[in-house]
Amino acid sequence: MSPRAIFADPLLPVWIIPLLLLLGGGCVLLHYRFVRKRLSPFRATLLSLLRFFTFASLIAFFLNPLSVEKRERKVLPSLAILLDTSPTMGLPEGEGKGSRLEEAKALLMEGSHPLLRSLSESYVVNLYRLGPSLMPLKGEELGPLKPGEKKGDLGEALGKLAGKVSLVLLLSDGNLSWKEGVSADLPVLCLPSGDPRTYKDILVKGVKSPHLAFRGREIGIDVTIGVYGYRWLTLPVVLKEGTKVIAAKEVRIEEGPSEVNLTLSFTPERVGPHHLTLSVPVQSDEAISFNNRIDFSLKVARDKIRVLMVSGSPSLNYRFMRMALKSDPSIDLLSFVILRTPSDILNVPLHEQSLIPFPVETLFSKELDHFDLLVFDNLPAHLYITPNYYGRIRDFVRNGGGFALIGGPHLLDGGRYAGTPLEEVLPLRLTGREDYRRTGTKKVQLTRAGRSHPVTQLSTDGKENESLWREMPGLDGFNLLEPKAFKDVLLEGGDGEPRPILIAGQYGRGRTLVLGTDFSWKWYMGMVAKGDGHWAYVKFVERMVRWLTKEESLGPGRIHLPERPAEVGQELELRIRMGEGNLSLPKEGPILSIFGPDGAKVTPRLKAGESTAESIATFVPSKEGVYRIKLESGDGVREEFLTVGRAKEDWEGRPDHERLKAISRATGGILLRDVDHLLKELEAMGRREERRLIEERRVHLWNSAFVLAILLGLLSLEWFLRRRWGLI
Repeated sequence: MSPRAIFADPLLPVWIIPLLLLLGGGCVLLHYRFVRKRLSPFRATLLSLLRFFTFASLIAFFLNPLSVEKRERKVLPSLAILLDTSPTMGLPEGEGKGSRLEEAKALLMEGSHPLLRSLSESYVVNLYRLGPSLMPLKGEELGPLKPGEKKGDLGEALGKLAGKVSLVLLLSDGNLSWKEGVSADLPVLCLPSGDPRTYKDILVKGVKSPHLAFRGREIGIDVTIGVYGYRWLTLPVVLKEGTKVIAAKEVRIEEGPSEVNLTLSFTPERVGPHHLTLSVPVQSDEAISFNNRIDFSLKVARDKIRVLMVSGSPSLNYRFMRMALKSDPSIDLLSFVILRTPSDILNVPLHEQSLIPFPVETLFSKELDHFDLLVFDNLPAHLYITPNYYGRIRDFVRNGGGFALIGGPHLLDGGRYAGTPLEEVLPLRLTGREDYRRTGTKKVQLTRAGRSHPVTQLSTDGKENESLWREMPGLDGFNLLEPKAFKDVLLEGGDGEPRPILIAGQYGRGRTLVLGTDFSWKWYMGMVAKGDGHWAYVKFVERMVRWLTKEESLGPGRIHLPERPAEVGQELELRIRMGEGNLSLPKEGPILSIFGPDGAKVTPRLKAGESTAESIATFVPSKEGVYRIKLESGDGVREEFLTVGRAKEDWEGRPDHERLKAISRATGGILLRDVDHLLKELEAMGRREERRLIEERRVHLWNSAFVLAILLGLLSLEWFLRRRWGLI
């Protein structure tokens, strides 16, 4: 503290104040000469002096005298302590030790010299919890503090603290969010938690697989395995689908920490979603065990549609249907014609004809699952296929295959399919007899279901489509069919009593179709004869095959899954685009259902997409596992599967002190070795950051009751004396 000093802060220009003082002195002299005539010299002098002091006091008011007192005050620098509560801070430090977070809390609060108390002597300390957002902590809240579920965001925290504190002390294991290369003006001193040298873990760090694979083509899945704390170890890496091992390799670990890259190859034989698991065995003393495996899904598509067609005779119906199938480059056709005689006319090149016996055993015991569609064209099946194989055909359809019967006298093999597994599959009621008629030409027309079904959509314009079917040439032969459900009938006879001609149904995950005529070839030749070309017939066959094999373009729509890995607690977006055949889409849009790994229904939020044919659904998965996404419309059902795993930030638990070093370097801070190093550095920084303030206190002397009392006293004394001595 410095002594007080008196200063003047004149209210008037300085040169006026002496002038006023001279004038006041002159007035006092005149006053003296006046009162000297009536009073003694002593009394006249006393009154004049009182008058002079009064004038002087008033003139001194314009000098505005003030008292100034200066005081020096030391200001402590502010320090923010950030306690990281990322999930990995909950991992144990080692045998017999607590978690990394508990070790950090003990450092702050416990011991003979708790860090919080020591730092409070040199700093203004503010304690914070570092999670996805920065939260202030009170001392009593530190004890029960637990690790969070998300990584701490250091960048966001420094942004909030900028300009408010001088230094930041970070207690962390380094597994937090920080943008590499981003600098900050706020120095961060990092005190590491955890010991990377003693950390032990084996984890699947990454799996790269194609989004789409093709059946029958080998694919490679690139795998990265991380190893910490183990050496001279042989690890089996296993790829499974369910309980079936489809690929495996052994890798040799020599020194740790290390990363091992390998590729597992396999050839998918089934079209559709494949839910795969890649894993390595859990070793003793691993810090984390769940990261030894990863679940992911792979969609397998067909590069070509494989069709197996077995025809009972080399008829015109077979000829034109085969011609339509072979004209499509996306179809791989294997056809067999039964009962071919030298007199039969077969418009097939010689090098494509088979002269071997019909390989029933090979086709229906071993190879059937390699096809997408099985077609029986007017086939008397009992002569070549034993009923034992009907169960294989049923299983083929139930598991997702397509099965079609093309009409003629042997469509239902003389009623022999009744009572066999095929009766379950077919969309017909089997009477046990064959009903085939050739009673004149019969035109066809679309049913209500046929107006919107993808198979019969020759034109996207509804009226034009109906007109095209009405103009189709009539049929000379047809089968008398009785459908199990009339909603499955797509075409019926347009003359006289309406009889079903085309019936399409579902069985299991597969589809079935019955075309009850062996004269559909007339839709080819008849339209050509009319000058309209054969495009309508070819398109009908193409759409029939694509619907039976569940091509996406003819389904109820497409479900576009997120490209990035799906994680628990993260909002996922699905894009739903309706297919071209969806003329029966309800006004309220597609019906989307999502089912969790436990079968519980998840309610998504729907909103409009970029076009009228697109919708966007969002939901937040709460559990790990495979989610089933089901899309329904008037044209059928489509399903997709989405594998949801843990957040990747939970997988890596090794202390990342290199990241802490990078943070310190980028912010101008220091990576500390231990508490002694911390205290030494903070003491030095505290001295550099310490600030001293000079406080100045000004008191105006005229702004005082004591000065006012003196002035009033002088005036009162002069008045009293003047009255007493007879001047008043």
